[in-house]
Amino acid sequence: MKCADVSANLGAFVLGGMEPEEAAEIRRHLASCPGCRNELEELEKVNRALQAAPPPADPPGHLKEQILSRVRAEEPSFSAETLSPSGGYRSRYLRFVIVGVAAAAVVAMVALGIVFSLREEPPVATIRLIPTYEEAAGLEGYWGVAELHPQPSGNQRVELKLNNFEEPEPNSYYELWFVSGGDRISAGSFTSEGKGETRVWLNAAPEARNSRTLLITEERADDDPSPSETVALKGKLP
Repeated sequence: MKCADVSANLGAFVLGGMEPEEAAEIRRHLASCPGCRNELEELEKVNRALQAAPPPADPPGHLKEQILSRVRAEEPSFSAETLSPSGGYRSRYLRFVIVGVAAAAVVAMVALGIVFSLREEPPVATIRLIPTYEEAAGLEGYWGVAELHPQPSGNQRVELKLNNFEEPEPNSYYELWFVSGGDRISAGSFTSEGKGETRVWLNAAPEARNSRTLLITEERADDDPSPSETVALKGKLP
């Protein structure tokens, strides 16, 4: 898959709107293409901002009256000269000023409504991610958690914080899964630099809310779309 094809489908990929085979092809491309990964990160930032925003809240009631009072104060009184043919230019100019002030007031009220609505909610759960026996043998100074942020849309937003989590094997990447019974729901893929802290935001479909187990697997960027059984980290809701 070429970069142009991946770029055209990254929006649907972020929103989870692709068939499993198509999503697997994109993940394989992302594992070896830093440019497309950077574009994916930007789209995920936008998606996280939209998911984090609760329904718009009304600004304080007194604010509307203050803005309208300002508009009334800016409105001039019209005279016969203003409305006469010889004063046509002045009339058009004053109407332009009034419309401009009113439009600015509307924009201000909308903007303030958005500002009042953007409130970052704390996580509802923090899950420790424990390495499997095979994975733990190669880790020094590791710790890791997943913080869950359910969204009004029903999606499950996840912040991963992993310290000293090793890099995936060449031509591989990590994937976070919500597990319920025998079903796995992907929350997205990521890579790690090995040393220091890896922090990444991921997003899962509403069905993930019924899951109590998280898995991080190491996936190969090959032609096999089936999920890997190589589990690196595992955690459960308390």
